[in-house]
Amino acid sequence: MHRKDVDSMEKKKSKRGFTLVELIVVLVILAILAALLIPALTGYIDKARKSQVVAETRALTQAVQTEMSTIYGLNNSFQRQKSIGKPLTIASKTGKYSDNGGNTSTGDLGDLKEHYEEIIHLSEVPALEKGLTALNDAYFYSFIDENGAVMWTVYDNGNGYTGIYCGDDGKIDSFKSSEVKYAEGYKNNYAGYVIYYNKRDAGGIDVFTKDVFYATLGIENP
Repeated sequence: MHRKDVDSMEKKKSKRGFTLVELIVVLVILAILAALLIPALTGYIDKARKSQVVAETRALTQAVQTEMSTIYGLNNSFQRQKSIGKPLTIASKTGKYSDNGGNTSTGDLGDLKEHYEEIIHLSEVPALEKGLTALNDAYFYSFIDENGAVMWTVYDNGNGYTGIYCGDDGKIDSFKSSEVKYAEGYKNNYAGYVIYYNKRDAGGIDVFTKDVFYATLGIENP
């Protein structure tokens, strides 16, 4: 056999493709790797998104508190409304007061929309800043206690995640929005508002405890 023929045969062997068995083995290995890596990757993405919504909820709560501190110290409407025990709208995305819970007046707090926009600018939360000029699904609301402190902030980033700040323990919990089962009712009544509420009912019972509030939102095992 000539050397040329030997070289030709070697080249043909080197160009030989995968057999069916080899392809199946490769596919099985890839499937196993995917089964191991995809859950880990999904978990990492979920954790990162929850961390982001916690950071944005914290920034938003701090912005609300900053604006509220100014109002609490310089405006008599809050003190007067507190003395009669009625809710008071402090900031509003629409510029209108909330008529939910018996709130019938804004007192002389000035432009409620300006208060809202100042909170958004202070917070620098992108989803809410965008919402000032365009329609999107992100929203928040906050409840203020009689001392002018933030009791609760609920922030939905419009992308499937919700952050909730509790003033009692100073903690922020994060959830997938689907885990907040009754969010829609609260959204319809409170989205875009910062409102003062007397945290105690006529019987002196605190109706804004963490257990009670989470239960009304439909959150299980916070």
